Amino acid sequence: MTNPQVYPGGRGPSDREVRRRRPLRFFSAALILLLTFGGLGGRLMLLQIGASGSTSSTTTLARGHRIVEELITPARGLVYDRSGRVLAKNVAVYAVQIRPGDLSLTIRAQVVKTLGEILNMDPVRIITLLDRSTGSLWEPIRIANNVNERAARLINEERASLPGVETIVEARRVYPFGTLISHIVGYVGRIDAVEASTLAPAGYTVVDFIGRAGVEASYEEVLRGSPGIRQVEVDAKGRIVRVLGVTQPPVDGSSLTLTIDIEAQQRATTALEWGLKGSRTQEGVVASMNPQNGEIIAMASLPTYDNNDFSFGISSAKYQKYLSNKYSPLLNHTVGSYFPPGSTYKLVTYSCALNNNLVTPTTRFRSTAFVEVDGEKFYEWNRAGFGGSLTPAEAYSWSSNVVTFQLARLIKIDRLAACGRQWGFGALTGIDLPSEIAGLVPDQAWARTTINRGLYNAEVLQSAQGQGYDLVTPLQVLNSFSALANSGTLWRPHVVLHITDPSGAVTPVAPVVNAEVGMRESTYREMRIAGRKMALNPGPSQGISRMPLYVSAKSGTAQYGVRDDLGRLPFHNWMGGFVAPSNDWSKSDSTLAFVVFMHGTNTVGNAAKEVTKYYLQLQYDLKRDYRTPALLARGNFFGE
Repeated sequence: MTNPQVYPGGRGPSDREVRRRRPLRFFSAALILLLTFGGLGGRLMLLQIGASGSTSSTTTLARGHRIVEELITPARGLVYDRSGRVLAKNVAVYAVQIRPGDLSLTIRAQVVKTLGEILNMDPVRIITLLDRSTGSLWEPIRIANNVNERAARLINEERASLPGVETIVEARRVYPFGTLISHIVGYVGRIDAVEASTLAPAGYTVVDFIGRAGVEASYEEVLRGSPGIRQVEVDAKGRIVRVLGVTQPPVDGSSLTLTIDIEAQQRATTALEWGLKGSRTQEGVVASMNPQNGEIIAMASLPTYDNNDFSFGISSAKYQKYLSNKYSPLLNHTVGSYFPPGSTYKLVTYSCALNNNLVTPTTRFRSTAFVEVDGEKFYEWNRAGFGGSLTPAEAYSWSSNVVTFQLARLIKIDRLAACGRQWGFGALTGIDLPSEIAGLVPDQAWARTTINRGLYNAEVLQSAQGQGYDLVTPLQVLNSFSALANSGTLWRPHVVLHITDPSGAVTPVAPVVNAEVGMRESTYREMRIAGRKMALNPGPSQGISRMPLYVSAKSGTAQYGVRDDLGRLPFHNWMGGFVAPSNDWSKSDSTLAFVVFMHGTNTVGNAAKEVTKYYLQLQYDLKRDYRTPALLARGNFFGE
């Protein structure tokens, strides 16, 4: 307890003492007030600073607003051809969306009617989009994409009468060369709700696009880049009040440069279009690659599609038209379709016999009209034979079935299948395009597992000439002749030459060796010579022998389907080979291998040979025309 103040004489403080203490009281009271309000002010400042600097996705503000983090979509990388021409780019477009919470039901019909008139869009369609939404009332619903500038301006001018309606600017993918290279470039499409949920950890939202085909799909991660993050203040209804700043800048996507030059692609497409029109069919492939590194030079697959249809927002009717086309225009037939290879597969059969010392280059085989196996006759393709006897190279040049049957009986099916796999058949090439399939090389184990029996002798004969159960993609045929040209290296084909990041740094796509065929150099040389004999043979070459090029090749015809009224089967035509820089077939320095496939031709000549001639004369700028259009006439002739 504090002792009371005692004054002289027992009285209270004097007037002088009172006057002396009054300023001290005022000073104490002022100090107390300053500390009290200063503390409160400091506390408010700390709260405000904490809210502004928070990295939490939601931080409550004094007025009931929140600070949220939004993703910033990076600019998608471009795609160029080998010469630097743009194959895929981004352009700014308008889109229209509606925030349902800002559009009351009492005026919705009128707003939708007005909006439909501006967008030339059925109001019922707009209402359907609104009613299908299951998200928050304050989450925008996309109504229209690729809106023209005039409509966007009109909507902004009529903002007062269109509550809840917003126009935004976004990037749209444009493909300047469209159908010419759509199977390689591909396209992007908006992700759906299921994908958005799955891809959310990678930063995708329902308004994002993702690669759906071609390099747009296979290089999606490279092209997309990394999204950024910004902080925005939103009100209680989720509407943006203000942008507070970017906490993580986006990293734009890298750009791709393809191995394909658009002019080389045009040459392949021109030759294929001509052949399809002349033979009155609609499906085919022309592709070429560099045997020294696996770079694809051209890859034309018809029929095709316009990838701009998808980036513009394809209609249901147009999409269904693509899907209902029996020739599958959305599919790259070079990698995504398989067919019996016909006599192009004799590369496997003849090299297998030579490399396993079952025959020598000088061994001679009787050329008869047929061979008989298990009491059944198997005929030469010309039903007569070629008279006398043939060496393996001579038989290869005539595409003799009878000699091939004799070789098959020496090789046996399991060894033949092993040789087929050595050449890359029955396995994916690993090309940097989506939807590749592996094909089929049958052997006895496959037969017992799949058809519950072993392969018959007749089926073994058919397999040796690329019929029966054998199935290959055009790319596999191309890769096999590329390996022949370079003495046994099976490259992983690739369509991307290099990747350029946003800073300009270039990363080449390094060539990758899938495998080595593993045969002797003498076998490769003998098969190159055999292919050269075929190209020089005036009959089977169909005029290739007159071209001033060193071509080594093998054609093929593969029957399939149901016989016609005369008992004849429809057939495909093939041509695979390469162009050498000289007539020295001991060398393996070719820089162009090719494959041509023509579906269901039934022509009097081999349609693939005619397309090959046209493609090579365009590719090598030959002034003379070596085509024979009459050979594309329908005749249902089966040869080779």
